[in-house]
Amino acid sequence: MTEVLGRKGLFRLIQPPLRSTRAGSGILLLCVVLLSSVSFSERITAWAVLASLLLVVTSVLTREIQALHLSCFSAFFVALPYLLPSLPTWPYLLLIPLFCYAAVVLAVPSLRTSLGWLRPGRVTGAIVLFALTIAVMSGIALYAWYRVLTPDLTIHLGHFPDMPVWLFPLAGLGFSLGNAALEELVYRGVIMQTLDSAAGPGLVSLAGQAWLFGALHYREGFPSGVVGLAMTVIYGIMLGALRRRSEGMVAPWMAHVAADVVIFIILAGIVLKKTG
Repeated sequence: MTEVLGRKGLFRLIQPPLRSTRAGSGILLLCVVLLSSVSFSERITAWAVLASLLLVVTSVLTREIQALHLSCFSAFFVALPYLLPSLPTWPYLLLIPLFCYAAVVLAVPSLRTSLGWLRPGRVTGAIVLFALTIAVMSGIALYAWYRVLTPDLTIHLGHFPDMPVWLFPLAGLGFSLGNAALEELVYRGVIMQTLDSAAGPGLVSLAGQAWLFGALHYREGFPSGVVGLAMTVIYGIMLGALRRRSEGMVAPWMAHVAADVVIFIILAGIVLKKTG
């Protein structure tokens, strides 16, 4: 474990990845641009798919292992929705690319051995307090976004399964645990480590993963839109700082679970009001 910049462990890496060269950093920057553009676009073009595949090929040719991690995930994230346009967005938008990426990682030894972020980390009193603070702040912010802006939640309610009320707690727990794990594995895991290799464990990589996290939520997330983008970027920075501080994935995952519980409660309340 390495304390790179100090400041009470805010910039502490779980396991410092090998620094990328300029070529690798350039590939990673292009991956960020590609993922951003795809997240904001209504449809994926063939040019975007071609660009994602070229980034994978370039990563292999330059032997940039961290760039290969992100370019491989990016290729699946971009190409699969293009090839399967009828595929529902949530949770498959992240789930299937992550599953395919994981299969490649398991099959390629150099990718498998460079996966340094996948560990539980520390859970101390200070970290629990940090996580609880994030959970409370995010819960209040989500409820305020819903009440003040009164957004159209038709898409979100469309994902709400038709089930008896007594199953709501179990469904809410499953959604919260699963969705939080999925997003944390991608953004505070895969993406954050690769950006750390390019920019170092500072604010640049912290903001970079948070930006992509926000971009994912811009069109159909909860919260969504410009305000939702800003909220989610700030939230992503907080979760990234928690991941650094705890040196693992458990603390940010649990903080994220709390936010998803609030989202489910809001949606469940709307459903009960409509049926009640």
